[in-house]
Amino acid sequence: MKNVVSTYLGNPEEIAASSRAFNYWWLIPACAIYLGHILVCAWRWYRLTGMLNVQLSTFEALSLTMQGNFFSLVIPGGAIGGDVVKMGVLSKRSKAGSKVEGAFTILMDRIIGMIALFLLALMLLIPATPLLMKVELPQLPLTDTMRITGIIVLAGLCIAGLAASCVIFFHRRVEKLPLFGDLMHWGDRITHGMVSRMTAATDIYAKQWKELAVLTIVSIFFVHLMTVAAFSCIMAGLGITVPVLTLVTAVTIGNIAGLIPLCPGGIGGRDVVIITILAAGGVAIGDAKTGQLLYTATVLFFNLLGGVFFLFDPGRKTTEETLKKELEASNG
Repeated sequence: MKNVVSTYLGNPEEIAASSRAFNYWWLIPACAIYLGHILVCAWRWYRLTGMLNVQLSTFEALSLTMQGNFFSLVIPGGAIGGDVVKMGVLSKRSKAGSKVEGAFTILMDRIIGMIALFLLALMLLIPATPLLMKVELPQLPLTDTMRITGIIVLAGLCIAGLAASCVIFFHRRVEKLPLFGDLMHWGDRITHGMVSRMTAATDIYAKQWKELAVLTIVSIFFVHLMTVAAFSCIMAGLGITVPVLTLVTAVTIGNIAGLIPLCPGGIGGRDVVIITILAAGGVAIGDAKTGQLLYTATVLFFNLLGGVFFLFDPGRKTTEETLKKELEASNG
C-alpha cells in the first residue's frame, strides 16, 4: 500500500502547480458541508440510542462522535478502533443494566451507515460501468476482463456487506439452526446473558424498521453524499467541473476502501481509489491529487478537532482509562 500511495502522491511538482491555482475561499463551504455530515452522524446515533432508552444527550452524542473520529487516527483498525473507544466510554458512563445496550447502539449506527453506503454503491455501479472500464493503474496493466472482474467483485462485496449487515435482524431464524443455535446459547451462558440482551435489543430495532429505513435514506443523502458535496467544493476551488457521476462514484467507492481497517481513518486507500477514478473520468492527475489531498486535510482537521472534545469533555478521565486499556490490548 505504501508503494502505491507514493506512486500517486509522490510528484510534488504536479501538486504544487494545482495548489497555486486553488481558491482557498472554497474551503469554507467544504468545511461547513463536512461539519453538517458529522452533525447528521451524531444525530443518527442519538436517534438510535433513544430507541433503546439509552440515556445520552445530544451534546454527548456529538462529543463522543468527534472523539471516535479522533481516536480512529490513534487506535489500530481505523474507524473500527474509534468505535471501540466510543463503546468503552459509553459503557463506563451508562447506568447499570444498560451498558450492553449502549454499546449495541454504536454497532447499529455503524450497520446503518454501511447499509446506506453499500446501497449507494450498488445503485451507481451500472451507470458508472463505462467510467470504471477506463480505470488505469500505474504499476499494473489492466485488460477489460480484469476491469469487469473488478466491478463484479465490488458488487459482490457490497451485496455480501448488505447481507452481513442485515443478517442480525434474522437472528431468531439463525437460532433455530442446530450449530448456530447451540453457539448462541453457549455464548449467552459464558457472557451471563449478554447475547440475550443483544438479541432483545435487535428485536426492538426490528419493530421500528420504518425509522431505521428513514435513517438509512437520510444517511445516503446527508452523510455519504454530503462528503461528495464537500469534495465538489474543493474541485470548484481548483476551477474544475467534474461530472456528477464521476465525482459521486469516486468518493463513494473511495469511502468503501476507507472502511478497510489498514490505514488510520481510512486515509491512504481512500485517497488512491478516488484519485484513480477521477483520473479515469478525465480529471488531470495533478488536479486529482491536489483535490484529494485538500479533502484529506479537511477530514484530518475535523478528526483532530475531536481531540478538543476529548480534552474538554467532563468524562475525559474515563476516556483516558479506556484508551489506555485499548492501546495495551492492541500492543499485546
